Amino acid sequence: MPPTDKAAAAQRIQELYKDDIDMMVILLASLTTLGNAEFLDLCKVWGTTVFGSPAEKPYLERVLAGRSASAAGLGVEITTGSAAATTVLPPGPSSGAPAPKRLVDSVAELHYKNNKDIVELHFSNSKESYVDVAGMVVKRIRFWAETAMKYAVGKHRGRAPSPLLVSGLVKTGKSFTLENVVPAVVAEVLRQQGGEGPFMGMVVLRLNGVELYRQKGATAMLRSLLEVLLSWVREEHVPMREGALEAAEDAKGTTSLSLLGHTIRRFLKAVEVPVLVLCDEVQNLFLPTINGKLDVDGAAYIRDSFMKPLLLYGSRTMLWCMTGSSMAQTWISLADMPPNGYPLITGASAVHIPATYSPEHMSLAWELLKGSNPEVELDPKLLELCPPSIALLTILVDDWIFEACPEDVAAFVREFMRTKLIDESLKEWKLGLEAMPLSQRLAVLDLAFPDVGARIDMDLHPGLRRFLAPHLDRKKDGRYYYFRDSYQRQIVRLLFNKDGTLRESWSSLEFSATLMQLDMCLNLLRLGEAAHHLLGPHTSHRWEHEQPPDGMDEFEAKLQAIADKTATKLASDQGGVVGLGPQELWERQSWFQKVLSSKWNDRDRAKSKVYKQARCSHLAMLVFYLRLSRNVLAHAKPWDQESDIPVDVGVIEALPRVLGQSLFEFNEVIVDALRVLSRPTMAVATVEIHAQLSGSGGSSIEDLTDDEGSSDGSSGAQRDGSSGAQRDSISGAQRDSSSGAQRDGSSGAQRDSSSGARRDSSSGARRGGSSGAQHEGSSGARRGGSSGARRGGSSGARRDSSSGAQHDSSSGAQRDGSSGAQRDSSSGARRDSSSGARRGGSSGVMAMPDQCPPVCPGLAAGCGQHGPLVNTTGRHRVWGQGGLRAATLAPRLHVQHSLFAPSAAKGLRLPW
Repeated sequence: MPPTDKAAAAQRIQELYKDDIDMMVILLASLTTLGNAEFLDLCKVWGTTVFGSPAEKPYLERVLAGRSASAAGLGVEITTGSAAATTVLPPGPSSGAPAPKRLVDSVAELHYKNNKDIVELHFSNSKESYVDVAGMVVKRIRFWAETAMKYAVGKHRGRAPSPLLVSGLVKTGKSFTLENVVPAVVAEVLRQQGGEGPFMGMVVLRLNGVELYRQKGATAMLRSLLEVLLSWVREEHVPMREGALEAAEDAKGTTSLSLLGHTIRRFLKAVEVPVLVLCDEVQNLFLPTINGKLDVDGAAYIRDSFMKPLLLYGSRTMLWCMTGSSMAQTWISLADMPPNGYPLITGASAVHIPATYSPEHMSLAWELLKGSNPEVELDPKLLELCPPSIALLTILVDDWIFEACPEDVAAFVREFMRTKLIDESLKEWKLGLEAMPLSQRLAVLDLAFPDVGARIDMDLHPGLRRFLAPHLDRKKDGRYYYFRDSYQRQIVRLLFNKDGTLRESWSSLEFSATLMQLDMCLNLLRLGEAAHHLLGPHTSHRWEHEQPPDGMDEFEAKLQAIADKTATKLASDQGGVVGLGPQELWERQSWFQKVLSSKWNDRDRAKSKVYKQARCSHLAMLVFYLRLSRNVLAHAKPWDQESDIPVDVGVIEALPRVLGQSLFEFNEVIVDALRVLSRPTMAVATVEIHAQLSGSGGSSIEDLTDDEGSSDGSSGAQRDGSSGAQRDSISGAQRDSSSGAQRDGSSGAQRDSSSGARRDSSSGARRGGSSGAQHEGSSGARRGGSSGARRGGSSGARRDSSSGAQHDSSSGAQRDGSSGAQRDSSSGARRDSSSGARRGGSSGVMAMPDQCPPVCPGLAAGCGQHGPLVNTTGRHRVWGQGGLRAATLAPRLHVQHSLFAPSAAKGLRLPW
């Protein structure tokens, strides 16, 4: 291509005279002395007549060799662009110092395949395939580049082009995209412009926050950054305005943080060629430390007074693109910048790398990996056991090959997930959330449960919201969100304790199942609870007298579709046997008998004959099977190495295998069913299954060991007596327009009468006493001699002012006299007569109807069996300014739930 600027001309001369250094030096020295008009005259002949011909070298020697080269070894002034700014080339071995390497000459070229989901990156001596579903990543980068170059020309725009953030969750390929795809797309845009405009001759500046010395505070970190920039200018021969190098050198010895920051910003503005800045591990720029702790004042200066003006008001021909291993921290830092002038959080562009890919795209990536490693036979188990992430699969395969292809692939993958994926995930979330209020960590935890979810508009920091929103789906109600990606949901559950603290270690048993299997385990368990509550054998009578909750019809339709498909499969597999009803078909299956015969289902097995007539349809049998599966899955303890109760993968895989679906597909079906149900509905389902389902092998609640109950001897309430709700916040509902409770007439609780307890008395227990305690010698929580928290002879609560919550147009409660709380008095515990516990009582269990002792340890909606707290808003609905509450209405039973590790923290008042 004929040269159109001096940088390209210098590059061409170096190519022509690579074997004649002396002549190269002479010609380059002469080239730098040409004015704009002279250079254009040179190019008219050079580019249109002699370029690429035998006359090219003689012509250059005739025109350029005779010019003065007296400035050899010194900075040579040239004019660039319409502004005719004075530019000084850094001193080199001669005046003909090499021109900086142009972006278009140093990065890969993009080649688009017939498959619209694959882009090939062609490097000088190799090529790599990049899976980009529907080309969305490349399209977004191209749009940013074109827009940035367009606005850079406009004089009316008072700020620099918007920075681009390559954002994504852990191990999604952010760094590869930044280092290879972004510069290739920008170079393609430049080529399409024909070498014209203010961005011609663009060079690349690559920064990495890991390489900066930040352990001695912000001053040392900026000095380290300045040294990196000076090295880049010298090594890449980047042209600078006169005096910029000297000023930067003089500032290196200063101890003034503000002077260093000012010098760096001026230094970057003095670069006389357009620059694409690729900054990896950008979060480190916001985290200078001293003695291992955050340099708070220095970090504030970096964020507010250095990074914001650098990105917003820097050079118009400098494009910033950033990513990092902790994008949560990066987005939080952008959101915390002062809003004056122009808020960067709203102006930054972003390309969000997907975390999960379809099975078809995973298979496509697998074939590409096999093609790029023809000398190795890849084990298919690598694909089978890997989460549905192409970036993870690529790293997994590379590590497996590097480790000499170990035969025990399952053990290799377990160790990989534990040491690579989980460790990096911990760093991601720890950096972003460690300094945040507890409410933020609990809100992120709630996002890991499709049946719970979180209000991102109220519960999340604005930076976290911007970071996570592209990776979330909405529940049917449109208010609550949850993580879309199954393995990312499970990563969050593994990283967090039930109290919102971050874990530091894991047992090997926790990785005995894949992340997908663990996620489906929880979802299947919650599906069983919801199905039993809404469609169980006695529910038809219930819904004759109560208003069915929102989403119930859609939920039933989704389960009916699963039941119909299962029925078709079962009927086709009977080998000619005809005339079998639904119950006979299901009971002939070995996978059905496996859960039915489990020791955790002995009561259900004994009672199964009683309800035979109620299970005359495939839907009824599906609901029964889900209930049985729930009981088995609820007793796994993968976090407890000594108990040695891993997740039963056979139960998880049974239905998908029958239906001929992958775990990924069936898990999505489950999540799609759970998302249509509201939080109050799922909360009531948890309460009911705790109270009614048998899952403890026939043992009663009193048979459980001390280890399975409350560690402090106060079942149903922590030591300070706050069971099911914090002392100052309402259990099962937020104080203002919350889940499970409306402000004036709510499901679960009224504003002035908490679910399970009045505002001045905790759920299941008064402020000064234990839940389930007797008062004045009463059994359980009697008043007037009635057992099980009776009042006036009714079990649990009177019908006309009943337990739960009055309906009053709210879900999860009877219309006229509902369970949980009366409109004018507290549920379970009135101000002066607590149901389940009276002031000063002893420990026991929460009062329940006599015929349904709460014996089944099960999963509360939230972190495993430990229904997580979620933050409530303050009076003005500001995130993090309310108290903590339970994500469910589940009572605190005298058992300890399993499946995920309990927290070691003792000080928090938790509802389980």
